[in-house]
Amino acid sequence: MIRARAHPAPYRQRGMGLGAVLIVIVLVVFFVRVAIAMVPAYAGYWQVRSIMDRMPEKPEVIAKGPRSILQSLGMQLNINNVGNISRKDFKLERVDDGLNLMLSYQVREHLIANVDVVMTFDHEVLLETP
Repeated sequence: MIRARAHPAPYRQRGMGLGAVLIVIVLVVFFVRVAIAMVPAYAGYWQVRSIMDRMPEKPEVIAKGPRSILQSLGMQLNINNVGNISRKDFKLERVDDGLNLMLSYQVREHLIANVDVVMTFDHEVLLETP
């Protein structure tokens, strides 16, 4: 006697379906686009912050006054090829201990269609006058 084979259990899908794969791809592309727009602005900020943090190590520049400090900053920005920050973004304020060097600026980057991202950067360094 020939017996009929029992049918295996119904096939169950394993893993992601096409819709889920497309959603993941769209999300990955979006976050890569955001990173491409934002990382250069943050890299420039970190360079400028490093320049500012090294300024107290230059007492000869600080002793010459605000004009010399801003001129030195401008040269360092030019050397490091930082283009989105100018000398106008820096302010010097006299305090009891010396000069307070302040940086405050915004960077606006286009993302997609009518969506932009605005990044605000602020940093302060105390320059003690000799």
